[in-house]
Amino acid sequence: MRRSAILACLAVVLVGMLAPSATQAAATPPKIDVGAPSAILVEASTGQTIFSKNAQEERAPASMTKVMTLHLALQALRTHRARVTDPVSVSDNAYRLGGSQIWLEPGETIALGQLLRAIAIGSANDACVAVAEHLAGSESAFVAQMNAEAKRLGMTHTHYANSHGLDADGHYTTAQDMAILARAVVTDPGLLQLTSQREDRTIRDGKGGHLWLVNTNRLLGKVPGLDGLKTGYTGKAGYCLTATAQRQGLRLVAVVMGDATSKERFADITTLLQSGFSNFEAVLLAKGGQPLGSVKVLRGTGTDVPVVVARDVHAVRPRGEALTVKLQPKLPQELRAPVRKGQAVGEAEILSAGQKIASVPLIAARGVARATWIGILTAVLRQAVQF
Repeated sequence: MRRSAILACLAVVLVGMLAPSATQAAATPPKIDVGAPSAILVEASTGQTIFSKNAQEERAPASMTKVMTLHLALQALRTHRARVTDPVSVSDNAYRLGGSQIWLEPGETIALGQLLRAIAIGSANDACVAVAEHLAGSESAFVAQMNAEAKRLGMTHTHYANSHGLDADGHYTTAQDMAILARAVVTDPGLLQLTSQREDRTIRDGKGGHLWLVNTNRLLGKVPGLDGLKTGYTGKAGYCLTATAQRQGLRLVAVVMGDATSKERFADITTLLQSGFSNFEAVLLAKGGQPLGSVKVLRGTGTDVPVVVARDVHAVRPRGEALTVKLQPKLPQELRAPVRKGQAVGEAEILSAGQKIASVPLIAARGVARATWIGILTAVLRQAVQF
């Protein structure tokens, strides 16, 4: 009862915080028009959709595939399973791959960090295979990890057949799934640091010099706040781009797939982002670390664990229009020890007019170790004495 009352009060407070004054004028944003056959625009922290056009249509992703490759590589760096200085041995498989490349030679070694820059900036297919083989032993094993991560993230209409994005049977995704992936990776400053670099002249060229790689994302430096993520093109996929930009606390993710020309691809992304920033504003729903209740812990050294929002949570609203939003926690009745600090223990649904528009993870604010049998017996006896 006590927890329910607390959560109800929090919901009421959040609604009150977000209700605008009565003097605000309503303003309906203009219709967004893009030529791409498939597109989506979302707010990054919650996935709240601002615009969608055939966003669940399965299509070839081309080099947007490399966002997942970079994501898994950076996970390996964070968990100390790899280092940027690791020498990567180039296989014949990597050497023989076509498309965009940095002309790796079979048998040569090159630092993992250089390969990651080659992927993010130069869209190098041979570098993708070299990284995949280095991290997983084979490209097929790495692709299995890509598909497992896609499933974990909720990318239900995605299947990878390779690490680079060249057309292949069974290699597909959707604009909506690419937005899900982009939302997951924009919280990684290392990935945005890679994808925001406009050029690189530090990667070897195999002849004792250095390559000059220019980022394939021509919007860098032209669209304010844009810092990633990845272009793509094949004959089957057409021209694609997953992009993200942040302004005044609002981060947007835009995806277009299947444009007829590169110029149209960049124009569509610019239209999506400019319309989003011009006509919508961010509303802070909860700060990262803000408590949203607690959960009972069984057989632990503590009786309960406080639950907090994993990160800052924003919603978007048309500028000048009212938005009544409720953040409603969904928590289990109890957990069984041990509980790790940062462990996902539930979610908070973001409701607008009673409809769920997005959700965000809730995590344990501290750890609770498993109690020993002596500790459990002592607690039981203490409760018996108090009773």
